[in-house]
Amino acid sequence: MEIGFIGAGKVGTAFGTYLFKKGFKIAGYYSRTLKSAERAAGMTNSSAYENIEDLSKNSEIIFITTSDDEISKVCEDLVRKNALKKSQILVHMSGASSSNILKRAKAKGCFIYSLHPLQSFADISKAIDDLENTVFSIEGDEERIKTIEDILKATGNKYFKLSSEQKSIYHAAACVISNYLVTLMDYGLSLFEVIGIDKEEGYRALYPLIEGTTKNIYSLGTEKALTGPIARGDTGTIKKHLNSLKSVAPDKMDFYSIMGMMTVNLASKNKLKNMEKIKNLQNILKEVL
Repeated sequence: MEIGFIGAGKVGTAFGTYLFKKGFKIAGYYSRTLKSAERAAGMTNSSAYENIEDLSKNSEIIFITTSDDEISKVCEDLVRKNALKKSQILVHMSGASSSNILKRAKAKGCFIYSLHPLQSFADISKAIDDLENTVFSIEGDEERIKTIEDILKATGNKYFKLSSEQKSIYHAAACVISNYLVTLMDYGLSLFEVIGIDKEEGYRALYPLIEGTTKNIYSLGTEKALTGPIARGDTGTIKKHLNSLKSVAPDKMDFYSIMGMMTVNLASKNKLKNMEKIKNLQNILKEVL
């Protein structure tokens, strides 16, 4: 079983190299620039292709690892050039889209899938190492899905099976955890800046707290891992926070209050059972919104 890649960026290069290291045969890469295809091919002992038809001809499975906006265009190109074979497997690696964006290939007798790794690909070398512990999601045609599952079983990676309808919510969850977490940290560090603490210095100071919190979530779950004034029902502290923000950073009050309201809801599931305190906290935070 030979695997070809269309797209030789960070995702395609890292995942192809990972599969190669796990013993899979990589047919090669086709990319917008021959140079990037040659680089990825060099890492996987495979070939760099100058046209998409030759790559397809030599691949049983094709991974489309372009940017999300280009995936359907690549599929259209393969169909238009009559480059696909019946029963060939096409896989894209976008988290946001289902396999349905490859439906033109399905009409040609191909089997279509989305395979998404729950990790970021900021750096190829790090991503290759991180893939060892990465969990994937699989979605697509039931007929040959075992082939995709068998790849992950061979690499030792865990995975979820999703329906096409579930894919968007799955991706929203991943974005909240990855992207919005960055935004949340930036917001917290901006409060340090208000009182004269540099963001970089603040991050280094807060890192043990960040690390400890994520470890607690991993071992205890979100409901039990929650600590702090809202979990204790400490209305006085929340009032002080809001009064201080009103004085020095009024533009940051809305975000604090929205997150506070959600934290009250989370606290009420486990840590905070006093209904009077819950109501008081909600009323204090609602005043801002």
